[in-house]
Amino acid sequence: MSNFEQQINQRVQSFVAEITELARKQALDTLSSALQGAGLFGGRGRGGRNGVGRRGRAALATTAGGRRSADQIEATCEALLSAIGGNPGQRIEQIGAQIGMRTKDLALPIRKLISQKQIRTEGQRRATRYFPGAGGSSGRRGRRGRRGKSARTAAAE
Repeated sequence: MSNFEQQINQRVQSFVAEITELARKQALDTLSSALQGAGLFGGRGRGGRNGVGRRGRAALATTAGGRRSADQIEATCEALLSAIGGNPGQRIEQIGAQIGMRTKDLALPIRKLISQKQIRTEGQRRATRYFPGAGGSSGRRGRRGRRGKSARTAAAE
């Protein structure tokens, strides 16, 4: 490869890295804004209103009826995509710690992203690792089916 081609490749790689970092920051800012708008940050800390600590407030940041708004879920999806794209192969606990959310609060957005094939999984249960893009397993192999049969029982039939 000529010197000219090497310089072009270096600049393209630098540009892609900058764009990726800007997208990650924007996703985190969007998530932060959504959480602040819901009243998750600030307050009295542990044992505040309703006896819920800071981390438990995420569950209370809901609209009427105890549900999160579509904007909140979308902001969480964006933060997840950014975190998974920046550090592929992490487990949900690691991703949650990285973006400051409980694993429980990430379950719905993760399911949405998997069904939209924006992320893929490898492994099962707590060993499930998340990667950007489509393909791979759904992370459901070896789990009990809808009727509650184990994989061993189903294989024997």
